[in-house]
Amino acid sequence: MNNVIFLNNDPILIELNNAIDKCATKKMLAFKYFDNNEDLLNDYLLKNCPEEARKEKNLYIKPISQLELPFN
Repeated sequence: MNNVIFLNNDPILIELNNAIDKCATKKMLAFKYFDNNEDLLNDYLLKNCPEEARKEKNLYIKPISQLELPFN
């Protein structure tokens, strides 16, 4: 019985593991399975795949405001 293979058939984890753009895939999975609630998706990932849940959501810094220079 040492040669038993456990298959992970969880569609959320399969889609996330096969994704190239993880941030966009997390948004799509939250919309598809968790009624567009990313917090519920992160809770689910913490239970089932903790290494994916701890990765940063967004690697880009959003600009706060535009720099305006006065021209006299």
